[in-house]
Order: sequence, then structure tokens, then C-alpha cells
Amino acid sequence: MDCGDEDQVVPVIEHWKLDSPPDTPAQVAVDLVELRQPLVSVARDEEGTWCFDGPGTAREKTERMTLADVLHAWPHVAVLRDVPPGQVAIWNWDDNGWRVGPRPDTTDAAELCTDLDESLWPEGVAADGVAVVERAVVTGEEELTDVQRDREGFFFVGPGDEELGPDAYVRVRLSDAVRRWPHSFGVVRALEPGEGVEWNAEDQQWEGYLLLGSPEAAEPEA
Repeated sequence: MDCGDEDQVVPVIEHWKLDSPPDTPAQVAVDLVELRQPLVSVARDEEGTWCFDGPGTAREKTERMTLADVLHAWPHVAVLRDVPPGQVAIWNWDDNGWRVGPRPDTTDAAELCTDLDESLWPEGVAADGVAVVERAVVTGEEELTDVQRDREGFFFVGPGDEELGPDAYVRVRLSDAVRRWPHSFGVVRALEPGEGVEWNAEDQQWEGYLLLGSPEAAEPEA
């Protein structure tokens, strides 16, 4: 994964809320870096070291990254303002948020740190549907800023208004796009065709809008 250069992670640093500085080293499971697993576990040992992992029990193979690079690649980590040393945050897909508490034992970790369960998908949204994703967002060169839905499906894109060529996008399974960005699951379940959301990095929440050309956007004001 290419997490971009220093200029690209500036938006993350501008709205920093974690209790450790952006250049703090962190251990990230290789399965996350190579996009094989979703980031659903954030643990801190007694010394305060940050460790990021996927479903199940902890993985031994990790790579060293800065916290700024982690937040650039996985924006849903940015809301973790208070994870004290010795605690762990576990992503809950159903609630679309983190649960922070004591570090679970190995058995409980395997049950609590889960991958996306396709039974959670709402009627009318197919987990095996196709999502169109900006290639630079997948690799981490750009940050995911918008999720949109039209009559053909979902789009995951980064910042910028310039029109990109077809080669700038990749088609992936919708569930894999959600696993890449777990905080997108709530909006994927809620969006109707013609709607989009933009990630507000300062308030750390999605903000909705209507797509140009949608029937709702074309309706005159009363």
C-alpha cells in the first residue's frame, strides 16, 4: 500500500484528535497493508504502543507505519480519541462504530473481531454487487472522501473535481469495498440512487448531498 507523501496526509494532521502525535510509530498487520483483511481491531499495550489488526486473533506479521499514515489509509480510526494503554477498540459492523474496552482473551477476540457478515446487508443492496472505486483511493495514495450511489451502483472516490479517465478506476465487489473502508457500511446501507456522502474530516462524520442530475436535485424549490 502506498500511503502517499507528507503533503497528502496534511488533511489528516490538520484535524488530529488522537492522544498520540501523528509521527508515532504503529504496528500494522501485513494482511491489512496488503488489503486482504479489514481493519477491525485497534489495541494498545501497557506502554501505549498502537497495534492495528484484522478479524480473529492477533497476527504476528506486521509492518511499521506512522499513525498519520494509518489514519490516511483507514479514516474510521480517526474517531478513536480515547483508547487508553492496555485497552482495545473493536469494530462493530452492525452498529457501524467502535467498542472500546479491556483486551479480550484469545477465544473472545476470535468471536468479537469479526469480518463483515453478509447477513447484515439490507434488502435491495447486494453484497456481491459491483462498486466502482478510484484506483488511487484503493492503494492509499488518495483518501476516500465520497461515497455515491446512482442507478447503476456505488462509487468510492477521493478528493478533487477533475474528470478522470476510465483507467483511474477499478471495479470491485461491493462487500470488498466496504471491508476496505468499514465506516462506509452505514452509508451504503442508507444511500438511495441519486444520493452521495462526503467525509467531514474535522467533525469525523459523513455529510449527505444529492448528485447532479438526480430527480431530487432537479426539483425546483417551493
